[in-house]
Amino acid sequence: MSLIAYPIASDAYDMLAFLKAGPKEPWPQRAVREKEAEARAEARVTFVTQAVGPLYESRDEALNAYKGLVVDDRKDHAFTPAAEDRFCTLVCRPRDALRGKPKAIKPVFSEGERWPKAKAPIATVWQLSLSYWKIMTVAQVKAAGLTPVGQARHLRKKANGKDLTPEEIAALSQSPLLAARPQKALDFGLFDFPLPENPAIIIADE
Repeated sequence: MSLIAYPIASDAYDMLAFLKAGPKEPWPQRAVREKEAEARAEARVTFVTQAVGPLYESRDEALNAYKGLVVDDRKDHAFTPAAEDRFCTLVCRPRDALRGKPKAIKPVFSEGERWPKAKAPIATVWQLSLSYWKIMTVAQVKAAGLTPVGQARHLRKKANGKDLTPEEIAALSQSPLLAARPQKALDFGLFDFPLPENPAIIIADE
């Protein structure tokens, strides 16, 4: 059985725009496991599931909007994505997010009932949920106490004159400027020599 190959991206909204545009080719970089994703992105990644895009009043509206991306079990529109492409799903959530802690319900002991009658059903909406490997920024990597993966010079070498992918450009812009190795002591030139009275000073013999 095939495993889901999750996209590697720095932002879910860019991914959504790419998917809704109906590209002829799949998302450029995808991976099943974290190590594979980090090797391809040459950066630290974290697995994220994020709700993005517009809100829809009904499930049918959402299914019509994301036709060909999510599982559709309707009789006349049945569709099931390939196993490796099931990183999109629809979620149902309250229209108005609750702010703060919910109020505790107090018993009323009225008319033979202990608890008050339930209010009207909560209004809900449907939204697309994307699961993907999110490329971590330098600040996020440092905050998590992780070691950066890859450097900008690796991306430049990997390009070999070809255009970088959006993920590689994002990693390039976020990579810290680190030396590839500790700097070595400078070699003497052909006509350089240390002063006899002070070997720490190098002068040119020309």
